[in-house]
Amino acid sequence: MPPNNFHRPENPNLRPNHQSPFLINFRGFFPSGGLLLLIFALSTSIKLGLEWFKSEKERVEIESQKVNSELSFLKAQLNPHFLFNSLNSIYSLAHKQSKNTANAIVILADLMRYMIYEANKDLVPLEKEIDYIRNYMSLQLLRLKDSSNVKINIHGNLNFSIEPLLLISFIENAFKYGTDFKGNTNILIKITIEDALLKLYVQNSVSHQQQKTENSGVGLQNIKNRLNLLYPNQHTIAIKSEQNSYEVNLILKLKNL
Repeated sequence: MPPNNFHRPENPNLRPNHQSPFLINFRGFFPSGGLLLLIFALSTSIKLGLEWFKSEKERVEIESQKVNSELSFLKAQLNPHFLFNSLNSIYSLAHKQSKNTANAIVILADLMRYMIYEANKDLVPLEKEIDYIRNYMSLQLLRLKDSSNVKINIHGNLNFSIEPLLLISFIENAFKYGTDFKGNTNILIKITIEDALLKLYVQNSVSHQQQKTENSGVGLQNIKNRLNLLYPNQHTIAIKSEQNSYEVNLILKLKNL
């Protein structure tokens, strides 16, 4: 019997060292350990980032609510303080049976109208704020024996806006302490607007006989707090208190209408 030299031809696609194209390498579906670590790090970073943005948003909202609450409190302090001083002025006129009492009441009504209908806004035209200061000074001048040394100079473009009732405390303070025991009043007020900068200068005399009360500094401290809240890094203020005089220098960056 002849030797069996017949060999079945090999199928190259079925060689043991080769895989069939129809077989799937499942190992390709599973990332390596380094890739897993990278994916975990990215997902963790995204989660932490979202949590930080949420936390930061809540912090900003809380801070905004805090500022608004503080401003409301400061304004609530300011209005009674102003009203108390104005009523004192009118009482002084009525006590003297001055013919200017009725006129003073009319001026006070205008002032209160501004405080109720205008001062509740975030910003008011600078011109209206200046008119408010002029009316307040008119009310104070009615009660003075001699107003010849009370001077106010206003120069510059008033086409800007300002936070309401921001300057009046300095004016109030000047009238409160600018009259000596003889009834002489010495007050100088300068308001200059240059390149969107408001410069306020107030100078008044101080009498030795005047004693500051517990609430005498409420107005000025109030306005300092408001300036810090409303105009951070946008104002400078210098107060110079000497034996016979008191000076205020305020520079404020104004806002456009």
